Amino acid sequence: MRKLIIVLTFAFLVFIFINNYKIFNKANNFFSKKISKIEVSNLNYLNKNFILQKLYIKEGDSIWKFNVDKLKSNLDIINEIESYNFRLKKNGKLEIFIKEKKPHMVWTFSNKQKIIDKYGKVLNFSGVSTNNMVEVTGYLNKDNFFDLNSFLDKKKEFTSTIEKIHYEENIGWKFFLSDQTCLYAPDKKVNEVIEVFEKIKKSKVYFKYRYYDMRIFERIYLEKKNKCLTS
Repeated sequence: MRKLIIVLTFAFLVFIFINNYKIFNKANNFFSKKISKIEVSNLNYLNKNFILQKLYIKEGDSIWKFNVDKLKSNLDIINEIESYNFRLKKNGKLEIFIKEKKPHMVWTFSNKQKIIDKYGKVLNFSGVSTNNMVEVTGYLNKDNFFDLNSFLDKKKEFTSTIEKIHYEENIGWKFFLSDQTCLYAPDKKVNEVIEVFEKIKKSKVYFKYRYYDMRIFERIYLEKKNKCLTS
């Protein structure tokens, strides 16, 4: 009987040891797990390294360093990103899905061209074709530019005819249209002027003139030649 008790006690101790060893190994593996890979998907214009350099966490870091709020903060400040989502998988792989902003217009200044969003902020995109994009020149007042774009979003027909926009701060906007017509609109109340101009386009008068200076509200200066091309 005594021998049986000793054998059972020994077997019980071995059982406890094995189970504790398994628990220890699992705990050790869990606590030592690292970020095995950071995968960024759905990129069309951005470089993956451009995004990775903005992140506080890197491949090889402990998963205990992973912080949802910090990662959100990193991604939120990247102007080129419209929206995103991410998940950290059990194998340590961090997956980030990106929705990029749409290239809005191309801004030309000092013999350089930059892709910009509707706020006038530069987008660090590459591989974007500018062939069918509206060109903007001159100094951009970002508040005025955003207000203009918010209005143009509602005026698809007029917007589709714009080839180029030149902005002169505190003076006005020059809209170069696809039919070789130029609309010179004021810095302020540009939406009201475009509304009036659209009505003029539907009249017979429109075909006689290629230059419409409407900077002074409720007055129109007409020219048969497009003065925007010569000024």
